[in-house]
Amino acid sequence: MIPTKANIAKFHAEKRASKKRPRVHSKISNTFIENAISKSNLSALKTLYYLSTVLSKVDLKNIKDNRVIDIKIDKREMLKFTGLSANTIIKTYKQMQETSITFKYPDGGIEGMNLLPRYYFVPNKNIVELDLYVRVANMIIDVKKNYTNLNIQDLMNIKNKHSLRLLALLCRISQYDKNVAKRKKMTLDELNAFFGTNYKTWNKIEDKIIKPVKQELDANSKLSFVYDPNYEILGRGRPSFKDVTIDLVLKKGIQPNLLNR
Repeated sequence: MIPTKANIAKFHAEKRASKKRPRVHSKISNTFIENAISKSNLSALKTLYYLSTVLSKVDLKNIKDNRVIDIKIDKREMLKFTGLSANTIIKTYKQMQETSITFKYPDGGIEGMNLLPRYYFVPNKNIVELDLYVRVANMIIDVKKNYTNLNIQDLMNIKNKHSLRLLALLCRISQYDKNVAKRKKMTLDELNAFFGTNYKTWNKIEDKIIKPVKQELDANSKLSFVYDPNYEILGRGRPSFKDVTIDLVLKKGIQPNLLNR
């Protein structure tokens, strides 16, 4: 059959419609995950990272996503690992428990679950019991993937939330193909979006974020960076900030594929 204009138009319309079909996605009902990952809330990120390290040792392959698993954590080990106080961790677990996640499916199905259904600090024992959905456990494990090629202690020594955020970027840059320059260019808008700030000038971002972050990473991390602001001339005025080039610096002793110990 010879295709008509109407059939051709119908084919392309159906093709466009298929691309617009909704995919399975999750919607976070409060800002816990956003603060932990996007804005790098220190206590939340460190707690999630510790849980990620524990959960990565659990075999979840043959367990359905909607099942709940229970894990037991040594409280002393958790406190030593994160450098946080018990009260801070309890507060973080409470935030997790108050976080609900809604999964929406293409067929119209809606599924909701809590990030942390249950936590229990066993009295007179250094044990913390946690119940987690397998799907949520896998989401937490993904947190650790943002910081591959990084020594765990380096991460836990960081005190500045902006340093943690940039450190995740440096880890990703370190994994670029060997033939690709290990650098990232960012405009003023991109910098503000990345760090969750609203600075009007490059000088402010440099003074408030870039310089303090570089100082902390130089002192505490095997991954650091150098940066070079780029300017452009617009009209007869002074050169205007265009973007900044951030180049990865690998300090001596780090291996390209170093995994967390």
